Amino acid sequence: MSNDLTIWDFTLRISVSLIVGALIGLERQFRNRHAGMRTFAILCMSSTMIALIGIIASDRFDNSNLSSVVVAIILSMGFLGAGVIYREKKTMVIIHGLTTSTTLLQTAIIGIAIGLGLLIHAFIASLLTILILVILRGIELKTGLKKNIPEAELRE
Repeated sequence: MSNDLTIWDFTLRISVSLIVGALIGLERQFRNRHAGMRTFAILCMSSTMIALIGIIASDRFDNSNLSSVVVAIILSMGFLGAGVIYREKKTMVIIHGLTTSTTLLQTAIIGIAIGLGLLIHAFIASLLTILILVILRGIELKTGLKKNIPEAELRE
């Protein structure tokens, strides 16, 4: 992979990450989740930007340790994901938001792939992520593997 990143490459990768993030977030938006299109679009773009900065920095400063940039993104997702998952309801703790949290992580990883120029890989991962969110949820609900808890009940 060449580190000669043109403004066209940069614009293409940022635009793809915006579209991919928004599409993944659209499913969460349809499910009336707190993290929706804007959150996922910004997250994917942010991850892409960090990967692009890592590429540019490694080229300019003759340091090819891009893996530390990727690790930093993944670690920061832990904080965001934890905030999405944990909720308390009066006297009991409800674990809710795991799918949104893991989807945020997946979207960040897709953003990294886009930033590194792996556009086809990112597209395949995005498509599979959306299929998992839409199709497997339907299977879970139809087979009774998952109960549909109304959001209003969780907010009480």
